[in-house]
Amino acid sequence: MKKIAVIGAGGTGVALSAILASKGHEVYLTDSLNQTVVEAAQEAGVLRTKGTKVCEGRPALVTSNIEEAVRRAELIVCCTISNRDEEIARTLAPVVTKDQAVLVGAGNGATIVYHKIFEEAGKGDVLTAETAGNFFPARVTGAGESTIGLPLAPKGVTSFPPQRAAEAAERFAEVWELNPCGSMMDALFNGPNLICHSAGCILNASAISRSGGKFCLFTDGLSEGFLNVTDALWGEKARVYEAMGCKPSPAPRGMLAGVMDVQNEDYRYFRLMDGPGSLEHRYITEDVPYLTCFFVSVAHAAGVKVPLFEGVVGLLSAAAGRDFTAEGRTLENLGWGDLSREELIRRFKA
Repeated sequence: MKKIAVIGAGGTGVALSAILASKGHEVYLTDSLNQTVVEAAQEAGVLRTKGTKVCEGRPALVTSNIEEAVRRAELIVCCTISNRDEEIARTLAPVVTKDQAVLVGAGNGATIVYHKIFEEAGKGDVLTAETAGNFFPARVTGAGESTIGLPLAPKGVTSFPPQRAAEAAERFAEVWELNPCGSMMDALFNGPNLICHSAGCILNASAISRSGGKFCLFTDGLSEGFLNVTDALWGEKARVYEAMGCKPSPAPRGMLAGVMDVQNEDYRYFRLMDGPGSLEHRYITEDVPYLTCFFVSVAHAAGVKVPLFEGVVGLLSAAAGRDFTAEGRTLENLGWGDLSREELIRRFKA
C-alpha cells in the first residue's frame, strides 16, 4: 500500500481519494483553494463516491496545506485544472524529492510545465507524468461526496521526457491501470474534451449565458447538428494526427449518440453532469486556452490547416471577452515555437 497525496478537492480529487482510501492506501487530500470543500471533507471524515462507482474510504489527512501533504507522500496525484499547473508546480518544487513521482490527471501537456519548473529548482530528475484525459467525469455532490459519471477504465499515460512513460505506468500501478503511450500525442489530445466541450460551448453559447448557471450540456445541448460539428472537428484532428505519425482516438459521435439515447443506462449518471453554467466555466476557460489552443499550435507546426478549431478559439475568445491564445498553452508559450514538424515528432516520441 502507498502513501499518496491527492492535490485538488474538486469532484475528481474527492472521488479518487475515496477510491484509493477504500483500497487501504494512506491518502492525504489537499487543496489550497477549494476551502469550503476541504472543510466539508474534514468534517465528514469519510469520503464517499456515488454514480458508476460506489465506495467509501477514510483519508489519513485532509488539509489546505499542500506542502504538509506532499512531505508525507510517496506518490503525488494532481487533480487540479490546467490553469493551476504553474502554481501547483511552483508549490511542489521546493518540497518534492527524486524518490517521489507526480501524476497529473488530464494533463494537457502539464508535464512539460512541471518538468521545466522542477528543472529550474534542481529537481529535473523527479518523474512527472500525465494521463490521457481525466480519470473520470465527477462532481462534488455533498460533504465529502462525489458522483462519478462513467465507468472506471484504464488510461493512457505519458511523461516528460516521454521516454519515462513506462516507468510512470509502473510507479503508479497501484493508483490506476495505466498504459504507456508511444508518443505524447497519444495522450495530449485524445480525451473527448478537445472536441465535445469546445463544440458544445460554441453551439450553445447564448443558452449558456441565459441559463443562470443551470445549463447542462449533455442533457440540454446535444443534437444531430452537434454531432455533425464533432465529426468535422474530428476530421481536422485526424489529419493532424496523421501528419504527426500517430492515430487519433475514435470520433466522439458514438459516445454522444449513446448519451442522447435516454434509454441507454450506460450514460445515466453522465447525463447529470452539470455545466457549463456560464462563459466562465472551465469547459471554456480551461479547455479552450489550455487544450484547444495547444492543439491548434501543434497543427500549425505540423503544417495542417484547422479552420474549424481556429474558429472555435476565435468565437469563444470573443464571447468571453478574452484572448485565449495569448493567455493559454501553445508551443510558442512553451518556448517551442521554432520547432519543425520533424523536431516536434521527435520531442513527443517515447
